[in-house]
Amino acid sequence: MTATPTSTLRRLRAEHGLKALRYCGVSVVNVTVGLSVLAVCHGALGWPAVVANLAAWIVGTAPAYLLSRAWVWQRSGPHRLGGEILTFWVMALVGLALSSLVVAIIEHLADRTVLVLAGNFGAYGSVWVAKYIFLDRVMWPRTRDA
Repeated sequence: MTATPTSTLRRLRAEHGLKALRYCGVSVVNVTVGLSVLAVCHGALGWPAVVANLAAWIVGTAPAYLLSRAWVWQRSGPHRLGGEILTFWVMALVGLALSSLVVAIIEHLADRTVLVLAGNFGAYGSVWVAKYIFLDRVMWPRTRDA
């Protein structure tokens, strides 16, 4: 028997509903902090877009990891350096590299802070779903006890 769109949606909601909402909540916090830092550094302080983007990444990555681990995936106990921290930071670096490329191109073409912010948002948004799947299936998979 094949799954219908309705049954697939029910299964996804049952499996990911609250967790996905929490992930969205962490993303809202992270995007708000990141774009605020980027706007201040690039728009108000006049920093180059890539440098401002790096500052936003530095400010936002640690809280994103901690909120994701504790609130979204309900993990506690010791943090595993190789299995959690470094893996999360490598994923964050991929997002940083992509967003830095995008903001550098935008700054070169049209040095406007609003466009730099939009490019940053779009670049990070493009890896958002893949990051959720990786965190959920590989880094913090559901245990049998959960």
